[in-house]
Amino acid sequence: MRLKKYELLFEEYPEYISLDQMYQICGIAKRSALYLIQNGIVPAIDNGKKTWRYKIALSDVITYLRRKEQWGSMIPPGMVSSRINNPAAKPEPSRKSFAEIAGGASERDLREYFEFIYADCPDMLTTAETAEVTGLISKSIARLVRSGQLKAIVHGSKYLIPKESLLAYVSSKDYYESRCNSPQFNKVIRAFEIWLKRRCEGDL
Repeated sequence: MRLKKYELLFEEYPEYISLDQMYQICGIAKRSALYLIQNGIVPAIDNGKKTWRYKIALSDVITYLRRKEQWGSMIPPGMVSSRINNPAAKPEPSRKSFAEIAGGASERDLREYFEFIYADCPDMLTTAETAEVTGLISKSIARLVRSGQLKAIVHGSKYLIPKESLLAYVSSKDYYESRCNSPQFNKVIRAFEIWLKRRCEGDL
């Protein structure tokens, strides 16, 4: 029945839809839909315009809905609340590392989690893209490449990091024990915490 429901969406909507159409299809708040796009959970083309800024493939939205049925919500609690978007609100204490919140997690846990999160990432990522999906700052990524902890290909004056190399690093002890106070790193940790809790409870 669900499969038929998704097939009907292709009859009701065009190949590419807007942000408004996406949150209506998914039955979520607009802030939640924006979070999914800005964090790469649902791919989108950003044209920078004020109206119809995001061009979203309907097939990617359907892929998200199917994954949501299996994994549950992929938005950490509180990440899209009005309090988070209020600059005057008192920020939550920053978590410093995966090890501090999930001491029992294994390299296999990390590998499985990031394989899911990075499923739609390109095979080769720039330093900036790698920083975005890991939560680490670009300078840290460059330092990891120079030290050999993260393998990369030199392309002109830039580094290109193979996705497989990235997966090997984020499922390693080095990343597990790394510390960073960036908002994106905290988002990655919170999402992993939710995933790990669901898995321990037998929901995954």
